[in-house]
Amino acid sequence: MKHIPYFTASLLMATSLFAVFESAQASDISFTPRASISLTSYKFSQTARVGALANTGINGNDFPEITFEVTFKTLGLGGTFFKDGYYLDLSAQKSADEEDSFTLDDPLFSQPFVENFKGDRQDTAITLGKKILDNKGTVYIGYKTGKSEASGDQGQHLSFKEKGFFVGANYGWAVSNSGKLSVNIAFANLNGDLTEDVTNPLFATGTGPNDIVAPLDINATSDAQGLSYGVSWASRLSSNLSYSVSIDAKKYTFDNVKDSNPATITSKEFEEQLLSAMLSIYFQF
Repeated sequence: MKHIPYFTASLLMATSLFAVFESAQASDISFTPRASISLTSYKFSQTARVGALANTGINGNDFPEITFEVTFKTLGLGGTFFKDGYYLDLSAQKSADEEDSFTLDDPLFSQPFVENFKGDRQDTAITLGKKILDNKGTVYIGYKTGKSEASGDQGQHLSFKEKGFFVGANYGWAVSNSGKLSVNIAFANLNGDLTEDVTNPLFATGTGPNDIVAPLDINATSDAQGLSYGVSWASRLSSNLSYSVSIDAKKYTFDNVKDSNPATITSKEFEEQLLSAMLSIYFQF
């Protein structure tokens, strides 16, 4: 897949940022900080690694599909700078640890193999946008990073990092004097890096020493293009405080998977799905 050139996108963001602070000197820059709390239904999965358990007979010689599926409780901090119809937004989010389990039952096992995972999620983003359509809509470009990490009690550790640029737009409707209803859609072009350590002796040796013909550890890159979309409601609590409630969905399928070790049998694709409900509180100076 073709990627947005990082230099070109960075130059575009820098040029637009210069316009924010240089276009119309008569207007001051304003800043609105915020705090947020959210619940996010998160699912990360990687397809089965066909033939990775060759000669063992375990699971038909395939390392099984791995899925980490939890509901994250997440806290976030952010802030937005405004000037002359432009804005620059910064955000960071961090979840609490959550747990999920993986089970593999095979006739070769005296009992099912069960591994309990514990992991968390971190996200950051920088967004540069401009208001359009009499301030009812905005168009924007930005750069985001995300990291999902989980460790199992049977020796497996997974870390998936994603980063890349996104572009999007939103539009809002004032509802009498009560608040504003908005819809949002964005397109992202991301790179994903998966590292996976598999140290459990069951998979390290199979049914006998040196039975595994391919290494099981993964150090792979991948890429994805995907959409995110959402809806939000915003209103004022007082002259200085306002709030918003939003629901957002994201789905990214990472393919073109390439491991640093050519001998490694990897998954054909990784997939992330996120569905978030967020409450944010804003303070206006």
